[in-house]
Amino acid sequence: MVRASERRTKAGNAFWWCRCSCGAEREVPSDKLSLNTARRKPTVNACETCARELQVEGVYRKNDREEKQRRQAALETRSQLRGQVPERWLSLPLTDAHARELGQKLFFRGTTCLRGHLAPYRINGGCLACSGQTPSAADSPSTKPRGS
Repeated sequence: MVRASERRTKAGNAFWWCRCSCGAEREVPSDKLSLNTARRKPTVNACETCARELQVEGVYRKNDREEKQRRQAALETRSQLRGQVPERWLSLPLTDAHARELGQKLFFRGTTCLRGHLAPYRINGGCLACSGQTPSAADSPSTKPRGS
């Protein structure tokens, strides 16, 4: 807080001029100022520009975390499909984002599409079995040896 403002909220709370870490000043109502981390009411801790940047960074972190989870799930699913699908499918990227990073057009998660096909996907969406380009592994007999 730098100094008090002349303004008041409808509830009668005073406004304060606060300085952000970037140096910008912002007028903030006193009920939005708190160091209590357990507080339910939102608090202001940055100017509008910095707050927007922090929010965007939070979204990026969330997306990265979810992508890691998708890749881990795809690895686990694909490990159970060894011998049931062609080996070249298992060498494809794990997710859409992974394929885009590697500059490839196909990826294989190891999950079935809505029609029940077990086949690679194109990065722009779509199962290769649905488009008739690749037969589904779910329809073909397993290449894994079975107990006799």
